[in-house]
Amino acid sequence: MKCSLNFYNVGFKSAITDKEINEFGSAQQHFSDCYIMTTLETLSHTENGRNILKKQIEHDDYNPNMINCYVYAPDGFREKYSIPTDTAVKGYEKLYKAQDNEIVRSVDVTIGEYEKRYNAKPWICRFTDDFKTYTFENSIPSHFMTILTGKEPTVNIAEMDFNVDLSTRRDEVMDLFKRMQKDKEHSLVIGTGLKMLDGRTWHVYVLEDVDLDKNTITVKNKRGNITKTMSIDSAINTFKFIVGYFNEDLKG
Repeated sequence: MKCSLNFYNVGFKSAITDKEINEFGSAQQHFSDCYIMTTLETLSHTENGRNILKKQIEHDDYNPNMINCYVYAPDGFREKYSIPTDTAVKGYEKLYKAQDNEIVRSVDVTIGEYEKRYNAKPWICRFTDDFKTYTFENSIPSHFMTILTGKEPTVNIAEMDFNVDLSTRRDEVMDLFKRMQKDKEHSLVIGTGLKMLDGRTWHVYVLEDVDLDKNTITVKNKRGNITKTMSIDSAINTFKFIVGYFNEDLKG
């Protein structure tokens, strides 16, 4: 079955529920879509992030086996992608077998079809695509955050810089951590580059919390949903970038 692409603006009607949004926290990563899965979960951590998820993802009013996902085209136009949940979209059969969260699956297909249409993700990400990958794989958080929310991330430390780790941006990172300590309403992800963590390079984690008194941060790996607490020094010398929003940045 093909997905349906409708080029018009529509307000949300049958928005996904709070329970379904909470389930982004337990959904596990099976493909190279860590930037999608971490973004969905971290948006669920703030009120305005949850409102955006309800606005951009809905159950179809007329077909119970269809989920409608809305994203913003490069020209800013809001598009609707209708994704079936009971029948695999042609070409995505492996995804339907592996990912049992139908909303995550529908978002993956939406981004896959979006990239086929617009070829919009950064060239460095397209360079890593091959016949074994889906077009929704291998991209960066800021790109997905922008097309999902319609807002560019207000926090972007070194995502596309030619840095190995965050050591050269330490002051900026510490300013962010100090803000996080005071303002717990944030939707942030943190990613590695060439340096390996958990046996992987170029991997994105949910940045869950910071504790300046203990000099630690807590991150979550969507492969297995494993949380890790590490020293701030270790984090700065391991991770390459931090991207995302605070709750106030996501006001409608």
